[in-house]
Amino acid sequence: MKNKIVAIIAASAAALGSTIFSTPAHAQITTPASNVNVSVSVPEVLYLRTVSTIDVDILATELTAATLTASGSGFVGGDQGGTADGTNGVSTTSPFFVASGNVAVTKTVPKVFAVWSNSPRGNGVAVSTAIVTPTLNGANSSAITISSVAPITATANVPGLINPFTDGVTLGLILGGNSISQAGDYTGGVISVTASAP
Repeated sequence: MKNKIVAIIAASAAALGSTIFSTPAHAQITTPASNVNVSVSVPEVLYLRTVSTIDVDILATELTAATLTASGSGFVGGDQGGTADGTNGVSTTSPFFVASGNVAVTKTVPKVFAVWSNSPRGNGVAVSTAIVTPTLNGANSSAITISSVAPITATANVPGLINPFTDGVTLGLILGGNSISQAGDYTGGVISVTASAP
């Protein structure tokens, strides 16, 4: 009797297991794909970098047509002519460019500014300059005046944000007739640089 009960239980368990594993699975259902629009806004960027100081040297050849030779900390030169006979003597005409009272010097200075821009308007970028403080002061009240300033290249295509549009400026300087006798450093002049994306 006991063996019959065990056999019935085993047969019932086998039938139940067969029923569980043979029951068909429910089919998965899926909706159609729904497209969703995506938009992104990128801000416009205009970035200007400049040097903090422009430092240029006035050359001896920009002061005179006479031949000067480097010696020590400066330049020396000389010439001769005429006869000192009590009536005539040494020429007092200056060999330096001061006939009009001023010496005008133009200096081209590269690598003064860099501009990055991602402007979308298609008009490129522009750089403008202006004189803020025109006077550079030196020793004994001598002075040099900035007479003009302009970018070497004023406009360029939009450069993007990796490789900039970069260039320099051309400076016009006026050395007063008496100022060029004062050697040394002249400071205090200021120019401005502005970038725009029109």
